[in-house]
Amino acid sequence: MLFLSESDVKKALTMDDVIESVEGAYRDYSRKLIHVPSRVTLQVRDKDDAAIFLTANYHSMPFYGLKQASSFPSNVRKGKETVLADIHLYSADTGEALAVMSATYLTAMKTGAASAIATKFLAKEEACILAIIGTGAQASTQLDGIQRVRRLKEVRLFDLDLEKAEKFKRYIEEIKNRDYNTIITNSANECIESADIVTTVTTSPKPVFDGKYLGDGIHLNAVGSFTPNMQEIDTDTVMKAQKIVTDIQKETWAVAGDLLVPLKERKITQEKLYAELGDIVAGKIPGRESEKEVTIYESVGFAALDIAVAITAYRKSLTAGIGSIVEQ
Repeated sequence: MLFLSESDVKKALTMDDVIESVEGAYRDYSRKLIHVPSRVTLQVRDKDDAAIFLTANYHSMPFYGLKQASSFPSNVRKGKETVLADIHLYSADTGEALAVMSATYLTAMKTGAASAIATKFLAKEEACILAIIGTGAQASTQLDGIQRVRRLKEVRLFDLDLEKAEKFKRYIEEIKNRDYNTIITNSANECIESADIVTTVTTSPKPVFDGKYLGDGIHLNAVGSFTPNMQEIDTDTVMKAQKIVTDIQKETWAVAGDLLVPLKERKITQEKLYAELGDIVAGKIPGRESEKEVTIYESVGFAALDIAVAITAYRKSLTAGIGSIVEQ
């Protein structure tokens, strides 16, 4: 069995690899080549500590897998990471365990690639101003993915923690290989005003901007909300959108606070959800159809994507001799 540490996964994967894997997984899921059961959530010791188990079975490749993702806010008091993840990959032919890998970095890469695919199919072709609200651990992979599908001229940043925003700006200036300006704004509303693409990647339980500042034709990647009570984007924004797409509908109505809150307020119905992103990627239905459409990608986490990226990491690691072989 192959064991891949966090550093091994970083060596094995590039964002281009991950985008290709994620786009393929969306397409295969739409074509019913991947089976994704409902997730299982386990409350652990502290009432806020939880583990989520996600599984996917590939009919198009000889693999199935399990991802365990944990959120332990109580780890702050212990000086440990609050969000951890790992993936177990198995042979669909024999049931043997093929690999165990750390999946914290993999998850960030996968999430950035998913936003990139949503942006590719839903943002205006000439979209060039990106606003990122929240400059924590996942902001870098959001930018890395999106800059590969649209030619950016300006990247705006906002975070309640100015020091964190400044640190991320310095990071961008050091590693960027695209020609765009990077600025830090004084507010979230200033950040999104006249932007073409907005990505929210926070852990805020309440809306992070006022929807009236969003212009026509904008595309929004709503990435941060992952519980029924977290609402990163306000109800007005949801109501304004002509198209809202998600990874997987059955999970969306269980965990996506961005949509569940306005649903409970009776401001929308479940018909407000336009489609699963995979159906657009597979060409079954159209993505953006006009310059003025407001579109939203509601990210909820999708095991098909995680396992697809894990398969890529496994195959590339075997070829390159990355990782350690351990006996079961």
